[in-house]
Amino acid sequence: MALLVTDNGEIDSLRNLLNYNQEIPRNLILKLFTTNTYPNESDTPSQTAYYEPYTNNNTLGYGSAPVTGYPAIINNRTDQDYTANYGILLNGNRWTIETLSSAAVTVQGSGTTSEYKITVAASTGIKKGDYVTGGSVGTGAYVVDIDGLDLNLSVKNTGTFSNQSLDFGQGRTTASYPEQTFTFTGAAGDVYGYELVRANNMPITIHGVLDAGTAAAGTTVSKTGIRGTIGNNYFVLATSTNTTTVTGSAGGFDVTVGSTAGLAPYQRVSGTGIAAGARIVGIAGTTVYLDKANTGAVSGNGDFKVEVGEDLTVGMVVSQTATAGVIGGAPNGIDAATIITGIDHDTEDVDGTVHVYLNNVLIDNIQPSNNNDEVQFDFSKVTATAHGLVEGDTVYIDQGTANTTTTAGTYTVFNVIDANSFTTTKALDGTGSLTLYSAIFFAERFTNGPYAIQNAGDQIKVTLNVSLD
Repeated sequence: MALLVTDNGEIDSLRNLLNYNQEIPRNLILKLFTTNTYPNESDTPSQTAYYEPYTNNNTLGYGSAPVTGYPAIINNRTDQDYTANYGILLNGNRWTIETLSSAAVTVQGSGTTSEYKITVAASTGIKKGDYVTGGSVGTGAYVVDIDGLDLNLSVKNTGTFSNQSLDFGQGRTTASYPEQTFTFTGAAGDVYGYELVRANNMPITIHGVLDAGTAAAGTTVSKTGIRGTIGNNYFVLATSTNTTTVTGSAGGFDVTVGSTAGLAPYQRVSGTGIAAGARIVGIAGTTVYLDKANTGAVSGNGDFKVEVGEDLTVGMVVSQTATAGVIGGAPNGIDAATIITGIDHDTEDVDGTVHVYLNNVLIDNIQPSNNNDEVQFDFSKVTATAHGLVEGDTVYIDQGTANTTTTAGTYTVFNVIDANSFTTTKALDGTGSLTLYSAIFFAERFTNGPYAIQNAGDQIKVTLNVSLD
């Protein structure tokens, strides 16, 4: 059975999707597209779909600055730079989100008992997912598909009815954004619709440019001291703790340490007078700032727990190496084609705090006493000159012309190695050329479009409405 999302759940979902709560550092960017595209759920960015009005003749314009007046992002954030991107940057908390207490649309409709279909006099304003009441429509029915005036429903009609009033959309939750205007400085061809993407600062020199990126083998991560039991689908990383002297005052959010060697933000801290579960939020000299106030005078030694799994992510390929002389003839506990499927960074396991979950069960024990406790994690990294991305950015990565091994899809930037390379989560696979795009979040074709942009001063105005039901 399908889960029911309550009205409150719909509101919360939209708040998160649209960054209403301002907890995700990335807002959405409103972009226009000049391709003759009818948006579909399976759509992905490509060289032939959803390119923006960079030029005046609807031709592919990736790699060059717009000549149409299509706007560069005006940066209004202090935490990130979006000036290399184009479109209109939206502010998450400017969305108005509410649930309809009455029907959005009321029309006459007919249906036959035990069928999943009804026919309506008009379908304007009816959306997939809208709940339907009236006539002999079954309880809890909602619109599954719309084919002209014929609507497919989620449950059977309980009887035959003709030209009865049917209500659609009560309980629909909608997020609305103030009207946004694109003003052009010259001809831009036909504009067919708009899309919303999660903000990033990928420049036009690589955005959508064929083969502007490359996937290559990354540096293998190796960890020792790992424990795992045959038949389990996880193993435990060895703990690592740095200990140094600490002093501090009750109620303060900082401690003075004897040494900062090995200390880093987000590490857990424990010791006399330090609040349970406290973590490092910053380091300045020998002063370490915490996210919780000290419960008393801080003294003695403090333990700073290293985040031993912070360099691992889902999708990494897992393998094992065994040292010569291993008891039992170098046992290998990792099955072939094993990858990470999940990481629990904070457990109460007596053997450690980080559990790494796998798609395959362990085929032998992994333990230091057998000298087979070293496990390797492999992944691919992306090289793209001056990519402009930061950790947490969302991008769509497509195979390039000479790449048949990388899985195309939407990825999140996991680690920025330098200005020209980064890794992803889930971990990227394969090697070869890549093409990088902003990931499409929402898309809509103009009902009465396309709109021809022919002269300086021509405008397109967009009022955004996103609904859940």
